[in-house]
Amino acid sequence: MMDGIPVSEIDDFVVVAGRPPDPSHAGKSEALARRTAETLAKAGDYQPRGRLSGSFIYAHPPDYRGRPTLHFGAADWRTVFREFKEIGINTAIWQASAWKELRECYYPSKAFPGYRKWNAVEPMIEAARDESMELYLGTFGVLNGEASLGLAEGDTRKAVEAAENELACFKELAKRYGGGFQGYYLSSEVIFWPRRPTPVYRHYGEFFRRVTAGVKDALPGLRILASPAVCHSAGCEQEAADRMMDSFGGAHVDVFAPMDCIGQGHDLETLESSLGVWSEVCRAKGSELWSNCESFLISDPHGRVMTIEAADPARFLYQMTAADRAGAKKLITWEAMHFMNPAGDPKARLLRQAYRDYLGRAGER
Repeated sequence: MMDGIPVSEIDDFVVVAGRPPDPSHAGKSEALARRTAETLAKAGDYQPRGRLSGSFIYAHPPDYRGRPTLHFGAADWRTVFREFKEIGINTAIWQASAWKELRECYYPSKAFPGYRKWNAVEPMIEAARDESMELYLGTFGVLNGEASLGLAEGDTRKAVEAAENELACFKELAKRYGGGFQGYYLSSEVIFWPRRPTPVYRHYGEFFRRVTAGVKDALPGLRILASPAVCHSAGCEQEAADRMMDSFGGAHVDVFAPMDCIGQGHDLETLESSLGVWSEVCRAKGSELWSNCESFLISDPHGRVMTIEAADPARFLYQMTAADRAGAKKLITWEAMHFMNPAGDPKARLLRQAYRDYLGRAGER
């Protein structure tokens, strides 16, 4: 248990543990698969649209094994980025350089004594430069806003402290690697839940305002990217848009790349309404709309570490098509380095090959 979060050890790092066993989960995967098949059947023989051009990367995922890079050198990262470029990906988003709850830091920091440390950021930045990858850098992130940002008790002091930690992390990274990244990623996520108390989102709003103001004060030209979610917005779209404006209305966010949440067990039928919410938020903010098309499926969230696998190719192409139709300027994914790994498990290899075949049919390979 770390900072109130149960964790599991994997090799030499920790991840958020899976949920306790839940008998009610039985049959949910099968039901979701049926609904997905029904949605794809309704879509008929449509023409897929859209192209991936960005992917998240990481030191390691915070809640499953994935493809850990804690001990990668620059040559390993060059291999990853070349794999990306083979399928048209030219932008990488580094998820986080430190996690509060995991007590881990992925560069030689002086700001976080007591954290376990690896030198994972530096070889990644070197390789991104060598391979001409556009890089958005995430710095300090929190995984449990209820506790770490003081949401549960309405304690804004915790949000201020977390913002100060994020800016301290950013300043260290900018001093070490300034010029090695072209954008900033807000590692801490906010997700809309219907009827959640409005002050919670305003609490997030103060946190994001402080962080983004500090980043822009230091490096005004650095673009800031956020990837929040409104996957529970069907039937309450206006409430979702209002709460996201509470969260980001005072923040400097140049690009929103919302999670589409399809990999997290939400129905494909929710895509249109959630993308509509983000179109409204982006218009109000004057921000650019991207879409984070999830290339995975959480097949079982329970156990010591949750089970997660590459997405069904037909489902993934549908997600991309919906985002392209909604006007997303750029399509990114979580995360091609594992779920479209050419040396990965059979489902990852299948998704990568299916996507390459799609590009080939479109004359884009």
